[in-house]
This record gives sequence, structure tokens and C-alpha cells, in this order.
Amino acid sequence: MTENSPFNRRGFLKAGAAATLMTTGNYAFAAGSDKVRVGLIGCGGRGTGAAGNCATADKGVEIVAMGDLFKDHLEESRNSLKNDLKEQYKVTDDKCFVGFDAYKSVLATDVDMVILATPPGFRPYHFQAAVEAKKHIFMEKPVAVDGAGVRRVIATGELAKANKLAVVSGTQRRHQAPYLEIIKRIHEGAIGDIVSAQCYWNQGSLWLKDRKPEWSATEYQIRNWLYYAWLSGDHIVEQHIHNLDVINWAFDGHPTKAVALGGRQVRTQAQYGHVFDHFAVEYQYGNGARVASYCRQIDGTASNVSERIVGTLGVSDPGANTLTYKSILTSSQVSEAVTC
Repeated sequence: MTENSPFNRRGFLKAGAAATLMTTGNYAFAAGSDKVRVGLIGCGGRGTGAAGNCATADKGVEIVAMGDLFKDHLEESRNSLKNDLKEQYKVTDDKCFVGFDAYKSVLATDVDMVILATPPGFRPYHFQAAVEAKKHIFMEKPVAVDGAGVRRVIATGELAKANKLAVVSGTQRRHQAPYLEIIKRIHEGAIGDIVSAQCYWNQGSLWLKDRKPEWSATEYQIRNWLYYAWLSGDHIVEQHIHNLDVINWAFDGHPTKAVALGGRQVRTQAQYGHVFDHFAVEYQYGNGARVASYCRQIDGTASNVSERIVGTLGVSDPGANTLTYKSILTSSQVSEAVTC
């Protein structure tokens, strides 16, 4: 099966963050209004993009409050959203907040929903505060960067469920039509029992912001959060999570064992913090199947962002650019796929 209409992030937000309030029936609009008031917490590039996607996904969405640790982020985001969203941008000066407590100020406004897009290290605390404020939530992935954060998110998720709040995360493959169809067929047995899989996020290096004299060490790290595990979880968590999530989805569970290696081979300068530039992990799942996982951020190397799932009756490549699902292979092809 070939899908000709890939479901992009804008489409995901339309079906998810912007529309979740309507589809769940759990919302608190102003009396007599069909508007969804949205607050943005974290006004960097991803937060600005998410707010724009959310507004363009549904004309009933209005961006009404914004908060960020840094004033320049806030101002740049305001200018961008004001220009792009026109009448859907309703943020006044008194609904703009700066500083470590800016998220609290946004949550104290009359927003129906918040977008959480700060560096991931802050996510568990902002998620908990948003749920306690009884706001509906779209939060970027990853939702945590360490065990303590994950446990906080799980506990807060239970509170959100009890309060009948809508929560959507940024692992958008879970909301893309081709992935939904392919994983459904895998779960129905179209490729037989899963015997192995591979997943990749291999690419070049990412952005880096040069340090300014007035920045403290902490400010430098937060502005370059990708390169510090306490803020990003390293790129295996911050980026490769998309592919790993697909593999867990296909297996309908999590691995039971993992053996890993990684290091800093190229990106070794001090300005790149302490994260690795490559990882390789072998995961083992409950049925004995093994998964090879690779991620890399090194310039001049081959790029590959994909997943490959091998079953006893076929092979699926759900992340292929053509969004093509390969259903049934011959027995000789299966033997070759499993042993190669």
C-alpha cells in the first residue's frame, strides 16, 4: 500500500492539540464562545512553530498569552506570530511574561490550553503545573530527560486523566495516517511475528549559539540546551525518540534489555557541552527479538532517518519517503531479511 498524502506536523496538530478539546468534549470555553484560548510556554523556534501550526490548524484558535525565560526569545516570537497569524494573535503586553516563573504567569491567565515547548529538562515541572492549573496540554517531546522526570510525568498523567484533561505529546508519528495504517496491519499479523528491527536517526550537526560576554554559564547552557544532558537527555532521547517510539509501538511494549555504546568522536569542543555525537544500541524485547538502534549528529556522513521492521512474513518500512508498505515476501526473501 502506498500513501500519497503524508500527514505533516500541521495536520497532526489539527487532529491533536487544536482539535483534542473538541473531540474529547473536555473543554472550558468562555460562555457562548467557540474559541480556544492558547498560551505558549517556551518561545524559541519550536514553540513559535507549534503555536503557528496550532492557530493555522483551526480558525477557532487564538494565541492569547506567552512566556519565556529570555526577553529576546519572547519578542522575536511575538513579532513572528503577530505577522503570521494576524487576527488570531491576541497577545497583549500584560499577557507577556519573562523569567523562570513565566510559565506560572501564563497558567494563571484564562487560557484553555497551553503549549509546553521549553527545553525538555523543564518539561515535567511545567506539565505538573499545567495539570494542576487544569489546562489542556500539548507538550513537545521528549517529556522528560531522566528517571525522576519520567516518574513525575507518569504520576501527573494519572492526575490529568482523573481531571479529564486532554494531553498530546510531540511524537507525531503516532498521529500520522500512514504510520497508523502500517502499525495497524503489523498488529493484525500482516508481516507475521516480528523477529528483528532497525531504527536510525543519522544526520549532520545542529545549530550552535555563540556565547555572548553577558551570558552566565547557566544562560549559555539553556540557550544551547541540545548539548547538555540535564536539559535535553542527549540526542538519543531528544531526537531519536521518534524512531524508538515507532519500534515500541510495533512491538506493543518496551525492551527488556539494552547494550549500548557511544562517544564524542568529532564534536569534541567545549562549546558542545558534554553530549555524545553518536550512539549504537542493541535492544532485546520480550519475545527475544533484537533491535539495532543508531543515531548520529556528524557532518559529512550519510543521513538516514527511518525504521525497518522484519517479520516472519514480510518487512515494513513505515518511515520511507514514499510511505510504501511491503506486505508479503517469499520464504527465501524472509530468510535473507532475517539473516542479513
